Amino acid sequence: MLKNGLLKRAAAVICSAALILHVGGIGRNSTSCAESVSVTISDEIGLVANLFCVADGNSADHAALQWETTLSADSYTLYRSTSPDKNFVPVYTGNGNSYSDSDMQTGQTYYYQLKVTSKGKDSYSSVKELTPCSLPSGLSTYDNQKGSSLVYETSGYKVGNTYYNYSLKSHSGTNDIYLAETTSTDGRRFGNERNVADSSQNSALSSCKIESVHIDYIPEKNKVVVWAHWEKPSGYSDGKALVITGTPGGQFTVHHVYNPLGIQVRDMAIFFDDDGAGYLIAAANKEGQGANATMYIFRMNDDYSDVTEVVKTLFEDQYREFPNLIKKDGYYFLFTSQAAGWYPSSGAYSVTDDLYGKWSELRSIGNTSTFSSQSGWIVNMQDKNYLMHAYRWLRASTTSGTTLCPLYFDNGFAFYDYYPYFKYNTSTGDLYPVQQGELLSQDRPASSSLASKWSNSPAKAFDGSYQSSFTAIGDYKKWPFYLQVDLGQVCELANIQTSWYICKGSEGYYTYTVEGSPDGQNWTKLLDHTNKNSEEVTKTYGFNSDMLSGKARYVRLNVQNATLQNNPTNNWYTPTVYEVRVFGTPVGEAAKPEPYLDIDFENDTGMLALNGNANVKQDAEKGKVLYLDGTDGTYGAFPAGMLDGLRDYTISMDIKSESEGNFFTFTAGRDNEKYVFFRVAKDLFRFAATTNSWRDETELICELNGTEWHNYTLVVSGADTKLYLDGKEVCHTTETHGQLADMGSGTSCFIGKSYYADDTCFKGSIDNIRIYRNALNASEISEAFKVHGDVNADGEFNIADVVTLQKWLLQKSGTQLKNWKAADLNADNKLNVFDLMLLKREYINIR
Repeated sequence: MLKNGLLKRAAAVICSAALILHVGGIGRNSTSCAESVSVTISDEIGLVANLFCVADGNSADHAALQWETTLSADSYTLYRSTSPDKNFVPVYTGNGNSYSDSDMQTGQTYYYQLKVTSKGKDSYSSVKELTPCSLPSGLSTYDNQKGSSLVYETSGYKVGNTYYNYSLKSHSGTNDIYLAETTSTDGRRFGNERNVADSSQNSALSSCKIESVHIDYIPEKNKVVVWAHWEKPSGYSDGKALVITGTPGGQFTVHHVYNPLGIQVRDMAIFFDDDGAGYLIAAANKEGQGANATMYIFRMNDDYSDVTEVVKTLFEDQYREFPNLIKKDGYYFLFTSQAAGWYPSSGAYSVTDDLYGKWSELRSIGNTSTFSSQSGWIVNMQDKNYLMHAYRWLRASTTSGTTLCPLYFDNGFAFYDYYPYFKYNTSTGDLYPVQQGELLSQDRPASSSLASKWSNSPAKAFDGSYQSSFTAIGDYKKWPFYLQVDLGQVCELANIQTSWYICKGSEGYYTYTVEGSPDGQNWTKLLDHTNKNSEEVTKTYGFNSDMLSGKARYVRLNVQNATLQNNPTNNWYTPTVYEVRVFGTPVGEAAKPEPYLDIDFENDTGMLALNGNANVKQDAEKGKVLYLDGTDGTYGAFPAGMLDGLRDYTISMDIKSESEGNFFTFTAGRDNEKYVFFRVAKDLFRFAATTNSWRDETELICELNGTEWHNYTLVVSGADTKLYLDGKEVCHTTETHGQLADMGSGTSCFIGKSYYADDTCFKGSIDNIRIYRNALNASEISEAFKVHGDVNADGEFNIADVVTLQKWLLQKSGTQLKNWKAADLNADNKLNVFDLMLLKREYINIR
């Protein structure tokens, strides 16, 4: 029995608001004791944290965290605290590289630290802090879905009391190029256009085309600098640079139309360092290479009118283009895109602390298609926030021509992600991304109709990483297919973002629908993206962001096909999806699943018809049970067609086996070519599924003592199959390619009978048969096996559980709650002294 002093001490601690813990926030993964902050910081880890809003909200009260590392990470653990140096509690553990925090209060400061576990060693990021706040006034909204323009209070370069604006233009009906200067007294209304440089200075401007234009003003030298890619009106064979410099309101000079140092250059950027040195960064090529094969960094002369040397060549034979260089916190970040013509391509960056020194390898950033765009230039918002300004060259007229992604930096790492909208102020630098709701789908149970290896399982499409993917096993690939996620609760859905596989040179667009279901059985179509007469379908590659409306617990992405731009009638893609993110708002608990069939043999055998010597008899442990003696013709049969068309189902029963050899304990299918079955022998469990007989079975095998009573719960969700033994998962495969839905109608279903004539019938006892026409999740299965008050999950409720909860509330080092729900006796999703008192009372009552 616990002493009253201990209870008083616990009560005193728990009265602190910091320790009245909302379990919904910490129970998402695992609950353990609080930890102090690590003061040893690794320079190989980057962690960024930003606030974001939910649509129509007036507060930035959600957090998005992203991380990267150059370590070979085995797992990540993200900690959160309301103290800068203690009480850090894990809120995420896994292999993804992002996390969304929706359990925040305005005005409270939160601190985050990431632990990277690599080869048995733990390393830590620096601590990031966020304070949710109300949105300031004066914000504009940018629409990434339909498109809009950034709003600036003023534009141009202010020199004295005059604003100057510059652009390269053509006269109507000609291919010429000239540099136009306009002026303004307020930075809003510009006029007085002046032609300051044209073909009169260089005849190459009389007929040409210009791309990759970069115009900058250097205040220290009062100089306007223009560099651009020059080509003849047709073709791209010249690879020349146009160079113009001049003084605002004064003289301008066309210095060159040339190949710098004899090198062809195309996509380019200019960069000016803190010491005033200027650099040209250009997609170029060494002799014998194709265009844009290698990235060059040139140093400019003092007046920026020419280059003097090659500083560095990077990414040789990797065909990167659209460079942009920015310096942040002492690091130089060079962003580039994969060369892919006008199609979306993957973005990447390299980083160094010395332009002349060693650069990192290319690091992936964003998703595989830069969110259906091409990585572009960087928008600097008063040195406070940054945006990646990416271009959508190929798009529907109703969608945005640019994708602007909030861009964040830490410790030599860079990050950007997609938001449908964001609120901003270019004058103050304020930036608040907007999602359509909470991220509901990350790390939730996922499945697919297609078999996949564990390393590319459906879970990889919902793990918070754009670099991992669901990919079907090549031998079993087929179209259409689906991906499905169980949100665990009923949610009002708002947005689904899908990052697709895209192949350079064979880019494809996808046709698909999205369905929702409250129970995994009854489905409603929420979105139809299959109309090939729609530009939004046929001109969106690599990434889709679709608005949704409707309530559902389960969300299913039904992918019909991919149409490849260079071979529209031959889809050779292996079904692959990198990431699916579902956003919305939880609105209610999911209904408790009800079995389609529930037989306990206490009164009758329900829908199970007995054959041969099958009978119900009394068992010393279980009461009335089904007994099969193993003789020929002794089995139970369910009505034909009971499981027809199912891809998701759960079979649960208690079994005590006396069998050996070849037999089926449970089976469903057509014959010995198409079936699923499991057997419980004296020493093992074996599951198999096939549509091509024994030659091509998917297997699950688990060694056990089958001669004792155990509950066996088999959960099938598409190609995902799990076995739970007495409520605990013991084996799992994502490679189930033989599925009931592919076996036609009129399938049979037996207890104790095999489809193979030479097999024996099952011998043993069976009780509590339950069949569900949906896939139960782990919590729904384990709930029936949990012992009330068993917080340490050892299968018993005793004094050890009371002591464990007390230690956890007092934050004793090393204390873990393996089953926090068993401690929440108040049923309020909080753990506090009141639960401890109730737990103590229950322990006293059972003594």
